[in-house]
Amino acid sequence: MLCPAISVVITAHNEGDELLRTIESVRSNTRQLCEIVLVDDGSTDGSCERIESTGVKVIRHQRRIGVAYSRHEAVRQTTGNVLCFLDAHQRVTKGCIDECARIALADDAIVSPQLRGLSNTSEPLYGSTFRLCPKNGFFSATWVLDRPSERITKFSALRGPGYVIPRNLYDDVAWSGLLRGWGGSEASIGLKAFFLGVDILYLRDVAAYHLFRRTFPYKTSWDEIWRNQALIARVCFDDRTWYKYWLPALFEKHLSTQARRDLESDELLAEHEAFQAKKIRLDSEFWTDLLHVEPPQCVRRVRRSSGSRVGK
Repeated sequence: MLCPAISVVITAHNEGDELLRTIESVRSNTRQLCEIVLVDDGSTDGSCERIESTGVKVIRHQRRIGVAYSRHEAVRQTTGNVLCFLDAHQRVTKGCIDECARIALADDAIVSPQLRGLSNTSEPLYGSTFRLCPKNGFFSATWVLDRPSERITKFSALRGPGYVIPRNLYDDVAWSGLLRGWGGSEASIGLKAFFLGVDILYLRDVAAYHLFRRTFPYKTSWDEIWRNQALIARVCFDDRTWYKYWLPALFEKHLSTQARRDLESDELLAEHEAFQAKKIRLDSEFWTDLLHVEPPQCVRRVRRSSGSRVGK
């Protein structure tokens, strides 16, 4: 079995002292650390200054672009055989990333530790399950609060970092190059993993701590959230499901003129075609096997997703 060489990717925007604390936690508690790559996503508070002097590779943006884009850009600067994605306000327990990486390589899976808030009163979060947002209908997930009986448990979604992905899996589940701003980062990976038959595993006995905030330290907009969610659906579902269901039933009324252009751009359509060629699950299985509900009528009539194949 391959020995993990771990590349940690951290994205940061105005994180203050949290960034250095996160870097120190990773270094103190990760034995098989290969490198840390930081994306300074347009910070203006000085938190990312002089980080290079600590031995961290730094990519700088003059303005904020977004988490998914930043992570994808950082991966191109990494050399490890396992990628770990963290926010800049996290801590990890001793051996947390090492053990997640070992299991990820052994099982060819995406692996996440249990998550906890940084406050002493926070409850452990043992995983998450995929769902549609009850209010808005787009892709989301809900936390699992009950402690699993098994040390390693398969769940259907990711809801927040940190998690690790073997490099050999990354290109298949990677974020769209057109995602911007906030929203949809973990939903994108979770949905791609489902359609490709890639397991998402949660490890019970190690933890990543997270500074959960009530408000964002940057501006967000519903336009970027709806655009990101629509991009995910356009890439992951076949043309019939997109045009017969997702576009008219959910996204059409929420999309700007520019977002509509992006959804039909050559770049996105190339991503769509490439992903459709890799899929091993039908669009209808999103409803029957992931959400455990009946699929829409227009999806039920299709026996096989265009471009999908049988076998991994």
